[in-house]
Amino acid sequence: MGSRAAWTRVERASRLGAVAAGQAVRTGTNHARAKLAGNAAALDRDAEFLDFIERFVRTVGNLKGASLKLGQLLALHGSGLSSPEARAEFDRLMAPVFDSVPPVSTAAMRSALRRELGPHAAEVEIDDEPIAAASIGQVYRGTYRGNDVAVKIQYPGISARVTADLKNLALLGRSSRRAFPGVDLPPILDEVSRQISQELDYVREAENQLRAQSLAAGHPVWRIPTVFSQVSGRRVLISEYLPGTPFEDLRTLDVAERDRIGEAVYRFYSGGVNRTGEFCADPHPGNILLLEDGRLGFLDFGLYTRMPADAFRAQKDLLIATMEQRTDEIQRLLVAMGFLAPDAGPRRAERLLDLMTDVAGWYLTEDPVTVTDDLAQRATARLVAMQRGAFDIARYGTLTPEHVFARRTEVAMCSLLSRLEATGSWGAIVREWCYDLPPTTPMGAEIARWEAARA
Repeated sequence: MGSRAAWTRVERASRLGAVAAGQAVRTGTNHARAKLAGNAAALDRDAEFLDFIERFVRTVGNLKGASLKLGQLLALHGSGLSSPEARAEFDRLMAPVFDSVPPVSTAAMRSALRRELGPHAAEVEIDDEPIAAASIGQVYRGTYRGNDVAVKIQYPGISARVTADLKNLALLGRSSRRAFPGVDLPPILDEVSRQISQELDYVREAENQLRAQSLAAGHPVWRIPTVFSQVSGRRVLISEYLPGTPFEDLRTLDVAERDRIGEAVYRFYSGGVNRTGEFCADPHPGNILLLEDGRLGFLDFGLYTRMPADAFRAQKDLLIATMEQRTDEIQRLLVAMGFLAPDAGPRRAERLLDLMTDVAGWYLTEDPVTVTDDLAQRATARLVAMQRGAFDIARYGTLTPEHVFARRTEVAMCSLLSRLEATGSWGAIVREWCYDLPPTTPMGAEIARWEAARA
């Protein structure tokens, strides 16, 4: 316990524990205020949650690992706050978590690269500055045997740090019923554990990317970079560097081009969720590039889900029943999936259907829909409401990880489309997949021709 590493673990645990302890004291006061507030109870819950976030950010704002990942997932729950003012304050409080991740020196990262690659290290060169940084590693542009590559390197010691974080966060989860009534923390912590465990394994990520690349070889609309698996490892991932325009810079393009890009994003992510059951579960602006040939480049396959056949079939049946508003069938499917209690009456199923329609209504209609910030905000808020067990009708924590990732992927994709203010007949595209109909757009027809040629 006298070593610096051991002390760091103790220090991180005590800092996270202080968040729980401090919040528990505030919660008692806020409960008393909520009883007096009556109609202001939602505002009290907002204040409770924001107070927790302020303390949480002070604790983890300069950390990496699972604590930072928890902060990133809490960002989704901030969208469920009841007022624009509360959401604006949440964004202000969370800014340090996303804007000030302290980089590790390139010298330290080069040492980590040499340790991981061994005799292959001499074949890989990286630039002096990273091109991206995240919760568990940094990405550098470099070269390998004459190839222009992106080199993803885990932070030294991050695996042990994440293990300590997950133990500390589990302690937070056990105290969350009383300490954090504004958010159902245990399911979020379970998701943090699943995500961070997958993202730590670069061998698995390389396999995911190779799989996605094989499915998209020669695709007319998108491209997946090649992986150099022979020189990658558990803590280093080397893949083809794709030059292109970052997603955030696409917002200034003309309307027609933004709509085209929006459809490509939708067909990539939603097609995986609703057509094949195999999808990248991390829609993020940093993972999308517009390439010179007009295709989109999709990056980062640390979170990649292949749904079991029965789970995918149930999801597809539920989507069809929701589009057709067949409440009895929806109730049967939700009970079978574990999302609704077996003794739930039809009224609860109807109310849950209302929530689901709020989340997915933008792609349930066959009419063209422009995805705006307000639309994305409403969809996210209603998903959060479902996760919090709104109206005591949903049992979100009983869903399988595949379904959790699918719903999160759809909402994150909606947020991407809102950044473009893309307009599309999203519902007509979904019906292509659900009912095996001919393509409804030129892009869909182009993809269909490519698939036929491959077959």
